[in-house]
Amino acid sequence: MDFSSDDGARRAVEIATQCNAALLVGTTGLSEKTVLAIQNASQKISTIKISNSSLGIAILTRLTSVATTILGSQASITIQETHHTRKKDSPSGTALTLAETVRASGGEIANTNIHSLREGDVVGDHCVTFAMDNEILSLQHRAMSRDLFAVGALRIADWLRHQPVGMHTAEQWLSDLLLKANKS
Repeated sequence: MDFSSDDGARRAVEIATQCNAALLVGTTGLSEKTVLAIQNASQKISTIKISNSSLGIAILTRLTSVATTILGSQASITIQETHHTRKKDSPSGTALTLAETVRASGGEIANTNIHSLREGDVVGDHCVTFAMDNEILSLQHRAMSRDLFAVGALRIADWLRHQPVGMHTAEQWLSDLLLKANKS
């Protein structure tokens, strides 16, 4: 698992490839060189590159896709994210992932509709809003403790080690969780 820096992520790719170990990279703001190294590693080992290891964010991302698919151009879509004042990237990797989800699901969102706030010691708040005629739908996730990221990373890593060689996604992880829940 890597949640460090661009250089740290490249080093993690080297180590995981040498050890034939699954690799989870949760570092955001990676260079093209590092993203390419992760993609190349996925030809030899099981890999996943995520912007957030929270189960709640995986669900928020899925719900964002569903809402965007249904609402299409009927809604004006905005994303607002809030983090602590020491957060380096703005907008956050999670906000960018949510915007990518909107676009991949057939919606439109301008970069000017992604709003970033840095306040106090906020762990992480993300809200996707769909404004339509006569109604507004808001999907929100609020991280109350950084512990949830560690728990999520461990759950994803345990899942990833059982996956075949290749590049995997949080969406696949969530789908597998849903399948297990439906079998219970």
